[in-house]
Amino acid sequence: MPLLKAWISDGRLPNLAAIARDGATGHYTHHKAFRNERCWETFLDGRPSQGCGAVFDPEHYAFRNESLQDERPQAPFHALGEGFEVCAFDLPAPLSPQVRGLQVAGWGSELNSSVPMSMPPGLLGELTAKHGGDPKFERSMAVLDQASGRQERSFRLPSLYDAEGLCRFRGDLLLAIERRTAICEDLMSRGEWNLFLALYTESHSANHVLWHLGEPFPVAPEGAPHGHALLEVCQAIDRGIGRIRRRAPADGSLVVWTIDHTLANTMDVPSLVLLPELLYRWSHPGARALAPAEADGPVPPMRTDYRRHWKHEIWSLVTATGAAELESPASQEARGDPLSWHPANWYRPLWRGMKAFALPSVSDGHVRLNVRGREAGGIVEPADFDRVLDELAALLRSATDPRTGRPLAARVLRTRQAPADEPRMPPDLIVCWDDARPADTLDCLGFGRVGPVPFFRSGGHVAHGTPVENLLLACGPGIEAGGTLRAGVLEDLPATLRALAGAPRGPGMTGRSLFEPGEPSGAGAATGAGAGAAAVGRPA
Repeated sequence: MPLLKAWISDGRLPNLAAIARDGATGHYTHHKAFRNERCWETFLDGRPSQGCGAVFDPEHYAFRNESLQDERPQAPFHALGEGFEVCAFDLPAPLSPQVRGLQVAGWGSELNSSVPMSMPPGLLGELTAKHGGDPKFERSMAVLDQASGRQERSFRLPSLYDAEGLCRFRGDLLLAIERRTAICEDLMSRGEWNLFLALYTESHSANHVLWHLGEPFPVAPEGAPHGHALLEVCQAIDRGIGRIRRRAPADGSLVVWTIDHTLANTMDVPSLVLLPELLYRWSHPGARALAPAEADGPVPPMRTDYRRHWKHEIWSLVTATGAAELESPASQEARGDPLSWHPANWYRPLWRGMKAFALPSVSDGHVRLNVRGREAGGIVEPADFDRVLDELAALLRSATDPRTGRPLAARVLRTRQAPADEPRMPPDLIVCWDDARPADTLDCLGFGRVGPVPFFRSGGHVAHGTPVENLLLACGPGIEAGGTLRAGVLEDLPATLRALAGAPRGPGMTGRSLFEPGEPSGAGAATGAGAGAAAVGRPA
């Protein structure tokens, strides 16, 4: 958010600056809770998210992230009702028969895995044939949704150390923005929409992969391109929004908003690699599965010669024991596991025999105890639940980054007081990592050193419980130039869009339009994948 606001104010995003000048500016907040993607649930439903975004099956030791494209029990906020025509392009959402108009999902999703679909069914194919698909999916792989068994697609991220691959990915994002804008212009011309919704998900992908090509990060690839890659992507989005504004009806309002912001990634390596291996060593004293080293020696300089996909670079660090006991990413990819890239997922065959294990979280560290009577092969006695959690929390607080000497964990949070509390919540502990500097190595007394390992993504999200401020820009008839809207929460955003389209607040929605005076509607619920977005509303 600070970067975006700075670029708007200094004129490097002229179309967004013009919308701010000609209209009103608002801010709304929400709090990170569990998975980053949960903000979209709040946005789509217009109410606080009720779940954790993930499911753990204690009978089979199975874990999956819930898909935002799964059918939802209630209609989305953009189901405006009779007399309202809506076009929704590329939302991370299922198609809803209660939305009157056109819907496209999965053309260029930011999700780890997604399925392309549209309503009517032939629309997506028609748009792709005319304008082209999202280039980053040209190198995608097929995965299977763990709940429904449906086939989805997942795009591959380049290595942060591969200058050529990063340049290609940047080019893919810029081409996707051009094609996305052309599709938006096409869809806008197909009807008189009361609400036209579209996302620019390329900002999210660029934040994760291109952060270090312009912003501070411990490593940079040899031969990295000059300039600021993230700014280039945002400028392309700015030009696209300018085209959408020129195509918008004169009697409609234009709204641009953000969901989440990104900063240097301090979560990926600790949550995905260091934590799973530490818990393996804690459960199997003396054993080493991944990236072992002696904790009393100097830390080697950071390497920059990693060129393969990150999961293959990490798998190359397994010990002979690890190769025999862990499930390889190649094996998991072959059976369509959408988490084959996640090292914590490689330990899954061992969870039944571990006292505690790391769940495949894509944000903070998530730890679950293997409790007798709760898990099918439970080891920890329920009476020892408190004691073992305290022991684990102390262990995690003692782990350090040997490059800085700082503790790796900033906070260790309990999610339940007893094993049976909140059965739908997978983790027993949430580990929020130190955000002072990205870490690639862990030292822990009695368990040696894990690492160094390569970094995965250079841009990341904030920790569990952190408030996030988002930006809204709106212009159109009746919106005062240079105005400031009241402070709000995420639930107010969908209520604002409905109000500008002339629709009343939907059933169960808890927010109020940001154009209404007064205090915020309530506490924000979650945060997640950030994306530049635009909506054009014409009152019915």
